[in-house]
This record gives sequence, C-alpha cells and structure tokens, in this order.
Amino acid sequence: MGSKSEMDPEGITESNIRRHVGSLEQKLLKNQKDRIEYPDDPERWIKSEVDLEEQIRLFQDLSTIPELYAPFEEHGGFRILCEALSHPNIDIAIATINVLNDVVDPETIVGLRNARRILEAVQSLDIHELCITILLKIDEENSEVDYDGVKSCLGLLESLLELFPKAVEDAGANVELLQFLLKRMKSSKTLEYDNNRVHAGEILCILLQQSEECLRLVGGPTVDGIDKLLRIVTVYRKKDPEGVEEEELAENAFQCLCSLMFIEANRVAFGKLQGIKLLIRLIKERRPIYGLAIKLLDYALMDCASNCNMFVEGMGLKYIYSVLMRKGVKTKTGTEAEKEEDEHILGVIHSLCSNCTGTSIARVLNKFVEHKYEKLERLVELHEKYTAISNKAAKKKENKSSSAKSMYSALKLNEDTEQYLDMYEAGLSICQLVDTILLRLYNMGNSTLSTCLLVLLHNKGVDMQDIYNNISDYMEHMDESAEENKKNIHRFLTNFLTGASDSGLFK
Repeated sequence: MGSKSEMDPEGITESNIRRHVGSLEQKLLKNQKDRIEYPDDPERWIKSEVDLEEQIRLFQDLSTIPELYAPFEEHGGFRILCEALSHPNIDIAIATINVLNDVVDPETIVGLRNARRILEAVQSLDIHELCITILLKIDEENSEVDYDGVKSCLGLLESLLELFPKAVEDAGANVELLQFLLKRMKSSKTLEYDNNRVHAGEILCILLQQSEECLRLVGGPTVDGIDKLLRIVTVYRKKDPEGVEEEELAENAFQCLCSLMFIEANRVAFGKLQGIKLLIRLIKERRPIYGLAIKLLDYALMDCASNCNMFVEGMGLKYIYSVLMRKGVKTKTGTEAEKEEDEHILGVIHSLCSNCTGTSIARVLNKFVEHKYEKLERLVELHEKYTAISNKAAKKKENKSSSAKSMYSALKLNEDTEQYLDMYEAGLSICQLVDTILLRLYNMGNSTLSTCLLVLLHNKGVDMQDIYNNISDYMEHMDESAEENKKNIHRFLTNFLTGASDSGLFK
C-alpha cells in the first residue's frame, strides 16, 4: 500500500497537512470506537483499521519535507502517532513505528529553525518507552513485515537515544530490553546479512557507553551479560568471522565487553568466567580479531590484580611480548592501527607491572631480562618513536587549518590546551605509558636491569628531560582517588633521576 491518498495523490503539503492530521485523529478515534462497540466482530471494524493504516502511511513522506515538521507538531501529529503506537493490532503499531523511524531523524530535527520546540514536543511523549514495548512484542519470524518492524524499532530507538538523555537512562535500566538485545545478538534470523542482529549489538554498545546503570545491570547476575557476550566471542576461537555481519557482530560484542570493564566487579567476574583464558588463546593463535582481544585485555587488567596474576599463570606473557616485539603481527607499520595496537599492548604491560604480585611479578620482570634485554630496548625505541611524533604534532600546531582552529574556539580551549590535546592524540599518551613502565622496571630491585636501562637510554641519546616531562604531566592529570599511586610514581621518578645522575652517563 502506498503513502499517497486517493484524495491527495501528491501526498502531504503545506496546504493540506492540517486536514491530514485531523483525518488521522478521526480515523484513529473511529477505529477505537468500532473496536469497543464490536469487540467480538472484527468484520465491523476491519474497514476502519485499513483506513487508519493507510492514513498513517501517508506521513512517511514527512521526513523528506522538513518545513512541514512545525505544522505537523502544531496540529498534534506527533501526539496522535504516539497514541497509534498503543494500538492492539501490531500491524498498526509497526506502520506507525516505520513512519516515526523516518521522521524522528536527529540530523533533520536538529537542523530545523524551530528545533527546540519540536524536540520538547517529542520528548514529552516518551516515545522510547512505547518503542521498547513494541520491540519486545514483535515476533520477527512471523513475516518480513515483522522483521522490518523490529528494524524500524531499533532505528527509532537509536535516534531517541541520540536526542534524549532520559531515553538513555530509561532504556539502560530496562532489564527486558537488555536481555532482548543480548539474545538477538546471539542468533541470526536471515540467510543473508541480518541487519537487526548487528543493530541490536550497536544499541547495546550505546547504552553501555552512556549509562552506568546499564553497566551494572548487564554485568550483574540478573542479565548475566558478561557470560552471554563471552559465548558470542568464544565461537571465534576456532573460526574467523564469516562475512560483514559476523565481523560487525564480533566488534560490537568486544566493544560491549570493553565498556563493561570500567566497573571493577565486572572485571573480576570476567576473569572468573574464563575471559582472560579466552583472550590468551585468541592472541596466541593470531586470529583476525586478535587486535580486539588485545584491546579488551587492556581494559580487563586495569587495576585488577587477580586478572593480572591469572594472565601470567595462564602463560599469557609469551604471546603479549611477541606482539610487543611485532612478531607475527598483521598491522602495517606507521598506521593508526599500529598506534592503537602499541597503546593497548603497553597498557597491558603497564597493568602487569603495576598489579602483579609474588612469582607473577618476578616472571614479568624476567621477560625484560631474557634475550639480552631485547624487550627493554624495544620500550626505549617506542619512547623515541612516540616522543618524536608528539613533538612533531606540537610544532605542526602553527600550521593548523582554520577549520580546526574554529573547532577549538567553539570548545573554548586556549592555545596551551589545544597544543596538549594535539600532542596527547598524536602519541604523548603512549609516551607516558612507556615511561611509567620504564620507571617501574627500574624500581623493581634488579640492579643489572636498572643499569642496562640507563645504558640503553644513554646510547640512544634519550633526553632525560622528556621522561621527566612525560611523567610529571602524567601525574598532574591523575585522578584524585589515585593519590597513593601518584606518590609511588613520584618516588619511582626520584629514584630513577637520582640513579641517572649518579651513573655519570647524563650531563
């Protein structure tokens, strides 16, 4: 059935939109009345239902005529469509969702002259709650119409999450929705690309990134999301993702797990559910998704001694250090992918040096001693590499394009802050990681390694001022809750600089 009515074959226009909105309300009321009067006789209200669905479909064109949004809202169009979402016939609800999915487009609405009024009107209707109710009610396997209905629900929900913080808050706390998204990620329902499966993962990613309550619920026993996401990822121990759908699904599952790791209890649960063991295997076998595994490992080890010790005991050191030495890696030198890989590998090593205890920390240290300190030399090379990159970014600042300058102006950033962000993005963050690792290694009590480190720094011509600046900046930006860690790093830095001075190698 098309979206043009017989009376107005050209569809909705500025001259007829008021009449069409009024007609929509009349047809909705007529159908409601018929259903109440003849609840057991569908023949008496099927005609008004068909008329109602046709009238709803007419507004599909509204998304292509932004100038009609204001009169549509003014005449109650959004309110009436919202009422239609509660219709007992799921086909009517789906037809309405299809229209709203097209009409509630963030880019279109935000670009309107009277965007604020439109946004306030849409927000007041709490459409996201009705959207979720319909999403959970539709059985995709009934027909293509139902599958497309879920597709529109997910699209509309994503738009509402982008526009309204309350939608994020409510959706992130909806246990049924979270369970649905995880279940939908697990199985494919089409022979070809399953858009809804991928989109469910994207919605869950958004909620986990923006809602702390969602992190708590998905990581907790009721939703049991960590275990469910691990089951999705575990499939790729023995096979590679097949096609675009599985590649995107794997990326979404890993991203969801990364977000979950920002809560300590979730990191501990991840370790207990054999998550660390799985990551070791994925990195060992260099599956195409090993880069995602390294990133997740970085997050899973943060401030978590149990996971760090578990990683060492699980024989993970060999595989992570081989990536550090770029043995068997698939990322190309000089690419953004290489930089990201370096950052996460260093994040892993930093966590191991900071959190391992007992025999585990001894094994971490021993890896830097073996093979003539090659891994220690690699750290010094990474310090040189990313120091040069971040310094180059600082010098390049003067040649920054006017568009970039205006962006920083819009953010109200001064030139010093702008320069710092450029350097941090280019490689300063990696320099800080490397140098913090070097300090910790120097202070682990192995005098031979400490001496070797100073000799390497001297032979490579490393400027000690760079290390001092990187560590000082790192401490300056540490969270207030990390005061004890800050004191330790300051002590490590003092010992290191004293040792460097006493060595006579640095003038």
